[in-house]
Amino acid sequence: MTLANALQLIPSFWDPEEPFPFGKNDHSNHIQRLQEEFKDDLPDSLLEYIRTAVPDEDVDFTNVGSTITLYGIDRLKYLQPGYNYDEKSQSPIESDWKASFFVIGDEDGDPILIDLQEPEDGILVLEHGAGSWEYGESRAATIGQFLLCSAAQHQMLMADEDPIVDDEDGFCLHPEVANWYFPKMKEWAGHYYPEWCSVFDNS
Repeated sequence: MTLANALQLIPSFWDPEEPFPFGKNDHSNHIQRLQEEFKDDLPDSLLEYIRTAVPDEDVDFTNVGSTITLYGIDRLKYLQPGYNYDEKSQSPIESDWKASFFVIGDEDGDPILIDLQEPEDGILVLEHGAGSWEYGESRAATIGQFLLCSAAQHQMLMADEDPIVDDEDGFCLHPEVANWYFPKMKEWAGHYYPEWCSVFDNS
């Protein structure tokens, strides 16, 4: 899933009353700063995201039991408070955090990132507070796929009527919602479908 394809698909289900957060401004002027902060080259997909899609300010997406926050352009930087930098002491945090981790957001404090040395690993969500940054999972193959799936889940959960039915049949999506949401997520998420939908018993 390319970023361009994702940005074409998201408006098809986005609530027109909710401001569309992507692509408002070209942030190419930040690329030189970021290239100087990181020792590793920024992959083309990340450069495209910075130029064409990164939000001006933080954007929150509702997840099941959590919130995904995509960072605005000013929070895209090497020093990440709480991960590799202690704001109170203004010093690095000693850990196994890799210098090649490029953070694009977080999920309730768990960093969402790209490993610049291994971009083929896709979009990673690592566990904060686990004692090591080795723990986590790959949530999407590309930035585009991650944005599309995050946006679809957010819009589904923020619908006017509660789409979740929690009863003797389990924790499920309402059949009318499930009939469109699950097929679309199977198409868009591919083999990452369980990471996005396995929380629902009728997925």
